[in-house]
Amino acid sequence: MAALHMPRITGARPCITNDMWARDSAKASSACRPSSQVATTSCSSERATTTVSTPGASASARAASSACSTPVASASGRKRAATTWSAPGITPPLNRDTRWVASSNPRACVVERLRTSQPERRLILPLMPTKTAKTSTSTAEGKPPLLVVLDSHGIIYRSYFALKDVLQVRKTGESTAAVFGYANSLLHVLDELKPSYVIAAWDGPTPTFRHESDKTYKATRAPMPDDLRPQIGRVRQMLDAFRIPVVEAPGFEADDVVGTLASQAVEAGLNVMIVTLDNDLLQLVRPGVRAYMYRPYQRDYILYDERAVEDRFGFEPIHIIDYKALVGDTSDNIPGVKGIGEKGAVALIQQYGTVDKMLEHLDEITPPRTKKALEEGRESAEHSRDLATIVQAVPGVTLDLEAAAVSDYDREAVLDLFRELEFRSLVSRLPEHVTDQEIAEVRARPVDEVATAAYEVVTTTEALAAVVAAIRTAGRVAFDLVADDSHPMRAADCLVGIGLSVEAGKGWYVPFGHSQPPLLGMDLGMDGGLFQLTQHEVLSALQPVLTDPEIARVAHNGKNVMLALAETADGFWMPSVDFDTMVAAYLLGESNVTIRGIAFDRLGHELVDPKTLLGTGRKAVTFAQTTPEACAAYAAGNADLTLRLADALAPELDATEVRKVFESLDLPHIPVLAHMEQWGLAVDTDALHRIGDRLVDRIEIAQQAAFDAVGHEFQIGSPQQLSQVLFTELNLPKTRKTATGFTTDADALEAMRDVHPVIDAVLEWRELTKIKSTYVDTLPQQVNARTGRVHSVFSQVTAATGRLSSNDPNLQNIPVRTEIGNEVRRAFIARDCGEEPVLLSFDYSQIELRVLAHVADDGELRRAFAEGLDIHRATASKVFGVALDEVTTDMRRRAKVFNFGVLYGLTAFGLSARERIPRDEAEAFIKAYFEAYPKVAEWREQTVAEARARGYAETLLGRRRYIPDLRTTDHNRRMAAERVAMNMPIQGTAADIIKTAMNNIDVELDARRAKGKLARMVLQVHDELIFELPKAELDDVRDVAHRLMPSIQLAVPLDIDEKWGHSWGDMEAAR
Repeated sequence: MAALHMPRITGARPCITNDMWARDSAKASSACRPSSQVATTSCSSERATTTVSTPGASASARAASSACSTPVASASGRKRAATTWSAPGITPPLNRDTRWVASSNPRACVVERLRTSQPERRLILPLMPTKTAKTSTSTAEGKPPLLVVLDSHGIIYRSYFALKDVLQVRKTGESTAAVFGYANSLLHVLDELKPSYVIAAWDGPTPTFRHESDKTYKATRAPMPDDLRPQIGRVRQMLDAFRIPVVEAPGFEADDVVGTLASQAVEAGLNVMIVTLDNDLLQLVRPGVRAYMYRPYQRDYILYDERAVEDRFGFEPIHIIDYKALVGDTSDNIPGVKGIGEKGAVALIQQYGTVDKMLEHLDEITPPRTKKALEEGRESAEHSRDLATIVQAVPGVTLDLEAAAVSDYDREAVLDLFRELEFRSLVSRLPEHVTDQEIAEVRARPVDEVATAAYEVVTTTEALAAVVAAIRTAGRVAFDLVADDSHPMRAADCLVGIGLSVEAGKGWYVPFGHSQPPLLGMDLGMDGGLFQLTQHEVLSALQPVLTDPEIARVAHNGKNVMLALAETADGFWMPSVDFDTMVAAYLLGESNVTIRGIAFDRLGHELVDPKTLLGTGRKAVTFAQTTPEACAAYAAGNADLTLRLADALAPELDATEVRKVFESLDLPHIPVLAHMEQWGLAVDTDALHRIGDRLVDRIEIAQQAAFDAVGHEFQIGSPQQLSQVLFTELNLPKTRKTATGFTTDADALEAMRDVHPVIDAVLEWRELTKIKSTYVDTLPQQVNARTGRVHSVFSQVTAATGRLSSNDPNLQNIPVRTEIGNEVRRAFIARDCGEEPVLLSFDYSQIELRVLAHVADDGELRRAFAEGLDIHRATASKVFGVALDEVTTDMRRRAKVFNFGVLYGLTAFGLSARERIPRDEAEAFIKAYFEAYPKVAEWREQTVAEARARGYAETLLGRRRYIPDLRTTDHNRRMAAERVAMNMPIQGTAADIIKTAMNNIDVELDARRAKGKLARMVLQVHDELIFELPKAELDDVRDVAHRLMPSIQLAVPLDIDEKWGHSWGDMEAAR
């Protein structure tokens, strides 16, 4: 190491404490005085005082330093002698010609943050280094400017492994976890720390001197993952766009670059913040240098100064070098000293300080085994120390403050990159991007002109009439409602205004629900008043054009707009919309279908963020509390971008051949869902309260059963405590390992039901508490006060397969096969629908297996369905080689697992785990299944191959699902993608069939209601449709359903099961 000019320590290192960094020897003695006691002399601070004697230091400086050599109080309160380091002829590792001086800071404070078991103290200390003799740099507030140094490779690696299975570009499959994590950290740092300078430290391109010194250094590390390497280039691309310099040095690691830049920055009078997640860099912490460990996925950070490091480790930051010299580091393959563990190392450091001092006093060290270990491991200790020491004088690395200054950046390049990588959520966090001239121009313009740009606020009947005329002339209009509630049924009661646009770049905002903002001195518009038309005036004027079939209506989430307009006191029903940008984007494969996300991705446009307009937290206001002028850019901007998006997305629908699905299936489905949401379902809240009372007792019984099975009380709802009880105390078979321990999820516990009685008790407790919190306690609160019913929100743009989802409340997830789930279903009743109202259900029988028989063209499967056989019994007969009448209940159950497992790419491993059978037995079953249905095996292989070649799988009707992971080199992700490719044509086609049926049925029921009939479609749960109607209309609706539900002809019949009753839970099969 000496040949490489590596700084080496041969004496005791300074005991670094909460002191201020100073190089001006003339001010040394005054710097030792506590800032709150100016008149005192000598050092009266109780914090540590350390003297560093180095070559070249003046006699006066040494004298001043020695004057400060007072006893030191450690973090534990023990007094210890001040340490003096003298190493003639050796360059100190911290900085050349430097010394540490003590100072007290009255503004320092200790922040205590509670963790799971023990509190942690973090000292938050404003850093105020004394000015150097050469440089005097300060900010406008008189504080030293801040340099942030990014430990780039550390941030990249941590981000990659935290999110590697989550983030990738939707269509190309490019992995982006590391880039996203780095961008997330960078934006946080820029916003939170507001540095004056930023530099990205980078590992050098060649092996380092440490590798040359020790061939085993970091040799145990796995090679860089294939999908991480290109992400490093992406991070460099991003840093270029942000104009943040990258500093690297051949033969050195990023840590050495960080150390060198930090030393030079402190010497120049700057404060330094090292952004890292690597404890190795904590050795650099000292006055003027702190470490900022931002943990984005825990949503917190730890700020380390000297005191915080000592609180955590038990010694000063510089002794992290000695700690690693003793304990070693498995991640870097630093050997340390065999036989010395963490506790022993801390004790040695607290008593002797450095490894050199330990070796000097080897005879004094106790216990004997520690002495022997250190004696035998002397060379390893010294070698490990050298490997662990961060170089702070890397040749060729020079702090360039001009290049590092935080200034304007290439916002368009950043936006282009974020758009390409689909980082929509980060766009709103980008720093402001305006020049001084632009700021002056904005300040010189009227407030309303800045706020609305090309958008006009309509406040008179004459202006509104002109808007209506413009809509008629254009022949189409895009519109967007502004409301203070996102639920469409509740939004009707708090509409604020409507945005309209007929031409790209222009638009109107028509306010009618704004109130006086609670802000004094605000410019409220014309003549100092708040002027707007009434809701009645606005909607009455717009109704003719919004219901005119000759005028094309364009919206984003048209269902919500239709429903909100219909539910207002002055409302009306629109005949659907002619183009819905949300639905179109979904069909084109977008995963984020918000208007802001799509506008950014497709047009590179940044819409007004509602948070910017309304604020957050306690200072947040409602749309009604904003001025119309302030709201115009948001509402009219949304309408304007909706219009532009329609023009951009329409050609893509044609190019990707999903226009047919858009026009014939998903657009007509919008009013169907709106009708279902508007009518809702009646709920017996008294019944729910009774269920809740019974559940309290049952939950207590299940909880006590769990306690009795274990022998003591514990928090059943805590995954960590449950894991501790199951796998440490009871030593039950270990489940899959997660970041926080062994998993205790439902699948894992279900597989362990027979292992210990506590499992049953925990699963029952979970089921009962979930039902109570999700439905029994919540549903009464979700009953609409105006209608007396619950109105679930249905979405056709959530599930990638085309299935509908339900939320607020989610009525699709109420358990169907449990007693308590059925009790909750009984609370949904028929009411307010003529005389003797009932609920009527129609359910497709095994629709997915029938679709499989059709697409796979398997003769045996088709024959079984054509003959009306029990498909699971027929499969069991073939797989187990027995006659139909010899199939046992267990055989049929297993055959059912095979049949449905095929749809989801069931493997021998999965079957083995699910059925708890040996792997070879599972493989034999799967082989027998595909021998029975050979065309199914062929279809699976062909489907995956086609999807891999095209990049997507599709349904019979042409709905697509993009699956980029089909081409990944990651085995697990590729296998999961292949299962998706097999499932999409089946489940997606089944979803298309039921949506087609719903569209047709809704049209017919709507026509019947015009003639006085009352039947309504109220709910869809996967393959089931539920209707509410008077009992007298049962036969009519049965006729409609049996005629229209098999609307798509397959090679096998689509059978429909039927049942009815007065509540959802009491329905019985029709005879």
